[in-house]
Amino acid sequence: MTTKNWKPSKAPLFRGDRKSGVNVPKANADDSIVRHILFLEGPGRETPYLSTTEEYDVAEYFAQSGTVWKTFVNDAKKEGVSHISRAELLSLMKGNGKGNAKWSSAFEVMQARRYVEQWGEHLPDFRQVVNPIETVKKIFKKS
Repeated sequence: MTTKNWKPSKAPLFRGDRKSGVNVPKANADDSIVRHILFLEGPGRETPYLSTTEEYDVAEYFAQSGTVWKTFVNDAKKEGVSHISRAELLSLMKGNGKGNAKWSSAFEVMQARRYVEQWGEHLPDFRQVVNPIETVKKIFKKS
């Protein structure tokens, strides 16, 4: 379901979210990638990441009755937001995971990896961002 020729310098990333705006990540929240991708603790959980995808249709699915938003990796980087690409996520999610994808259950790591593959997921990483509220407003536009 992912675009083979997706290029971070040219192609947008999409996110399905509320009509009123994109949920704001919390820079100092638990930075477990597996926890984030598996949506552990459900809606309203604190996370330093936002899930985005290469595919508009995927974002539309997650938007439900909301809106699809878009951003560009270069715009996000200018505002101090790191980009964890799909390829990087997949490389971290093997066995019990590596780095911030390290997790006690290899099965849950494998499940998170499947979601990354299925949805073409990328993670804008807000851990180094001083003002996530303003940054989200700057980098995400309605699609």
